[in-house]
Amino acid sequence: MTEMCAEMGVPAFPLGGALVRLVGIGAGLSHGVARAALVALALALLPGLASRGECGEAGPVNVSGNLDLVGESRNDQDGVNTQNYGENPFHTARLRLFADAPIQEHIHAFTEFIYDDGSSKGARLFGGFVRFSDPKGRDIHIEAGKIPLHLGAFPNRSYAPKNSLIGAPLVYSYHTDVREDQIPVRGEDIVANRGRGYFTSYLSPGLTGVGYTGGRALPVLYENCWDFGAVVLGTMAPFEFAAGVTNGTAGAPVMNDDNGGKQVLARLGFVPAPWVRAGVSGSRGPYLDADVNDNLPARHSVNQYMQEVAAADLELSHSHGVLYSEYVYSRFESPFVGNLDSRSWYVEGKWTVIPGWYVAARFDRMVFSDVALAAGGVAGWDANIWKREIGIGFKPSTRLVAKLVHQQSLVSTSPAVTRALAAAQLSVVF
Repeated sequence: MTEMCAEMGVPAFPLGGALVRLVGIGAGLSHGVARAALVALALALLPGLASRGECGEAGPVNVSGNLDLVGESRNDQDGVNTQNYGENPFHTARLRLFADAPIQEHIHAFTEFIYDDGSSKGARLFGGFVRFSDPKGRDIHIEAGKIPLHLGAFPNRSYAPKNSLIGAPLVYSYHTDVREDQIPVRGEDIVANRGRGYFTSYLSPGLTGVGYTGGRALPVLYENCWDFGAVVLGTMAPFEFAAGVTNGTAGAPVMNDDNGGKQVLARLGFVPAPWVRAGVSGSRGPYLDADVNDNLPARHSVNQYMQEVAAADLELSHSHGVLYSEYVYSRFESPFVGNLDSRSWYVEGKWTVIPGWYVAARFDRMVFSDVALAAGGVAGWDANIWKREIGIGFKPSTRLVAKLVHQQSLVSTSPAVTRALAAAQLSVVF
């Protein structure tokens, strides 16, 4: 398609190039309001850019977005929600821009940009992929590029207009004390970091870990960064399916392959009736960065150490209520301290009290296995954690939702760390 546009004398995909330049300039500005204004300007210019970029059978570019505004009672209490680049769903302003460009019949290009006013990255490319749909009209597609997470069920409702609350389940966002760029040599190295999450380091004074400092601590599943790869997905009633290959893993998605290995993933869903939806998911791939190869035991490489995930999800609806639940088992294979296992689950419910008004609640739990200590005995490799979030919401239309929530979390360190906050969110779709 790019070559065809060039032959017609029309620049190929001017929309994407212009948007990238505008967002890039915005990311370089130091003032958050200026960055947000420039991103908004990019949105305003998109329709004109789209019309100049049409060629062949390409249709108009469909542009949309959503703006989330949040006020917190205590902004020092939201750390359990911290994501990569310092992003956080409880930050004051988050802006998402979406573009869906029909390239040819049955071929669409999708891009998504995100701006978080607390992010170290400013505005960034969240996702960008091409979807090839079955010409015969069956619900079968191939997605290739920087693609969404096709594991579990929460990604289907992770955006604020569909999320009944503000936060995300722990298993999709909370950073454990496993790192992609460092390796614990003794059990004490990782145990010393229990509950530190985003700030984990095995290279701190007194520890014996090896590696470098260019990477990050990892969640079990991570929905807030998409991975680069390809997946086949669709439905064949009463089943739905997805299977694919990506550069990174469920907890360590990457754009460029950083270890030469690939993750394989799959989800199989079952929808026998409109009121029930169930599914199982699984994935396996190497999670360590290739730069730690020199720190491994002799004749070993990072591609021998996997993150393995097995998950199950269930959704039930009846009358004015809906219930969601997921269970996730994860294993990080570590070169010196053995397998780092965790089990996570949550239950979430929503009840529509009167039209437009609802109440919702989610209860989370993450439990970590023991590792052997060099000094003798065993200890949990990370601190067990639970979180509860309850709230009320007002949703007069699909384009506007207002929420008021209270979130409390407890990290079982010694002493235990409890955090609590109240927050209000206004989410607008445009």
